[in-house]
Amino acid sequence: MPILGFAWATSDLSTLASPDVKISTSSGPPGTMITITLSNIPDISNETYPYHDLYIYLPFSQPFGVTPQSHCGGEDCFPIYTHDQAVNHDFANKTVTFSLFSTVNPNPAYLNGFENSVCDVMVNGKTVYRYSTLCNAKDQPAGTYDIKFGWAEENAPQINNIIKTVQFMVTSSSPPSPPKVADNGNSIIQAYQNGQISESDFYNKLSSLGWSSEQIRQALATIGKLPHQIGAPAPEQMQQIEQGIKKEAEQANSQLNQQTTQTIPREQTTQQTTQPNPTEQTISSLSPYKTSLSSQNIKVQTDKNPVPQTSSWTMITIASSIGAVTVIACGFYAIKHIRKVTR
Repeated sequence: MPILGFAWATSDLSTLASPDVKISTSSGPPGTMITITLSNIPDISNETYPYHDLYIYLPFSQPFGVTPQSHCGGEDCFPIYTHDQAVNHDFANKTVTFSLFSTVNPNPAYLNGFENSVCDVMVNGKTVYRYSTLCNAKDQPAGTYDIKFGWAEENAPQINNIIKTVQFMVTSSSPPSPPKVADNGNSIIQAYQNGQISESDFYNKLSSLGWSSEQIRQALATIGKLPHQIGAPAPEQMQQIEQGIKKEAEQANSQLNQQTTQTIPREQTTQQTTQPNPTEQTISSLSPYKTSLSSQNIKVQTDKNPVPQTSSWTMITIASSIGAVTVIACGFYAIKHIRKVTR
């Protein structure tokens, strides 16, 4: 062998086992937080030199021409599991977190002398790379990106073997929603005016916004919903109506009491008047023509309920009837006597 000849050791990366990879989401707009979990990580502590590590290859900074390591083929690559960790028996699951670039991301914050952002790549809570200058400067372009995992030599990451690839689709950023305008009650008034809510809902919703009773009354007046505006009497008018009804009821009760007082003696007078008339009995006993007189509708008996003012006329009628009956009776008697004498 030449004196100046060197021999470079190599290893077969294809013989290394692959861990399980799980991603929290497979699509989202710029600013989406991505979490990747690696489990069942193989033990590589017995591997000989050249040592190798497990790398993650992130393509998200490639459209902007910003990569921390040019030897990763234009992609950002970071070791997330190393040979040293394996030697120290650190086989715990690895959790990788970062956010996509977006203009809606919060501004970076200084912590422990470093500028930290939500786009920084962190492995089990430890920052492995920072993107403070790019995190909220631009939006991540839409498209499908391949996130790759592979074994690579510690001193030569370009010599690698990709064992896992997961895809993430960046969707178009949605337009920012318009700021919410505080509801000052106008929408509630409009809804009540259109019949979309009930009167109780109208009062309750405005009261919850801090409206006073007078303010609610003014709102009702504005939309023409006060009682007197929709045909019902106003409160003051309703009070006058109630007072009028009460007064009329009192007057009606007073008149009813007076009529009841006057009716009692009148009924007593009626009872006295309806007693049998001696004159009528005399006529019935003396005249054999009672039936004829009754057929001629000659009323001798007084009404059961005579009016006190007409009692004198009743007596005159009775007297006239007695006279007429007497004359007729005398006439018939004279005719019978003459016929008897003639015979």
